[in-house]
Amino acid sequence: MPFIRLVVAGTGGLAKLAIPAILSSTQPKFEVTILTRKTSSTPPSFPGAKVVQVDYSDHAELVRLSAGADAIVSLVNGGISRIVDRQLLAAAQEAGVRRIFPSEYSLEILHPSAQSLLTLDKPWPDNLAVVPLAKEFVDLANKGGPTSFTTIVPSAFIDEWVKGSFALFEPKNNKVTVLDGGDHPFTGSSLPFIAGCLVAALKMDEEKTKNKRLHVSEVRTTVNEIIRLYEKITGRGFERVPITTQELTEQRNRYFVDGQSFPAILTTIQIAAFGGGGAGDLEDGLQFDGDGFLDVKRKSIEQLVRDGLEKIGVV
Repeated sequence: MPFIRLVVAGTGGLAKLAIPAILSSTQPKFEVTILTRKTSSTPPSFPGAKVVQVDYSDHAELVRLSAGADAIVSLVNGGISRIVDRQLLAAAQEAGVRRIFPSEYSLEILHPSAQSLLTLDKPWPDNLAVVPLAKEFVDLANKGGPTSFTTIVPSAFIDEWVKGSFALFEPKNNKVTVLDGGDHPFTGSSLPFIAGCLVAALKMDEEKTKNKRLHVSEVRTTVNEIIRLYEKITGRGFERVPITTQELTEQRNRYFVDGQSFPAILTTIQIAAFGGGGAGDLEDGLQFDGDGFLDVKRKSIEQLVRDGLEKIGVV
């Protein structure tokens, strides 16, 4: 039985691309209810979908809105997604929803190298504790409840990284911080590609995606290749600032000791993505085609870099 009736939580970031992609599907035609927080000043409008403002801490309300849904797709932004995903899971289980897609959309955080980076003597705050939550979803396979999970794992948001959204890459300043020489391969996916993969996963045979972490990748590249493309496209030389994994890890630990949780998690992602440990190099994801349902074509890394530079006005 295909997923037809969907509850989609969140309207920012990836949701701005994923929701239109879901609504544009005709085979099947999804019935979509979109949840947005009551604190939102102006509820967004998505023609073809019902938009409901909710208080995610109101369990009874979430259960009521989830009743009759085939799947819940969480697209909630930021650290709050860890809290909201647990609330959505509890509602899904009580309402008998068959599938939940948590808002992880990150590196393979259950890879041993990532788990070691994300496990410290002092626990992460709840809104940044990504490994325990990922394991909670994996454990659904052993609990035999009504709700299973599918997690889309796209590695780095490559279009955002090359624009300079998350540090290390600074194309506006003609500068890149190079980790461990810059030759570690890593994979990445643009936001439009991730949205397409999500829609494909919704259309696939649900038994093939049941309780699975689906690796999806658009490109495989290195930091040095991106620098060469910056220089080729802009015609300018770029400064390379060297740093080692050890130095970046020490910086991350200082952030954590000082209570700066967001810089700590961002630095952890930088190490996991570009440090060669494996959590950011999902080469198997390059083969993902959603059993033929993926209708977004992969772009080359050169095209993604060019697109990114154009969007920030560098070229």
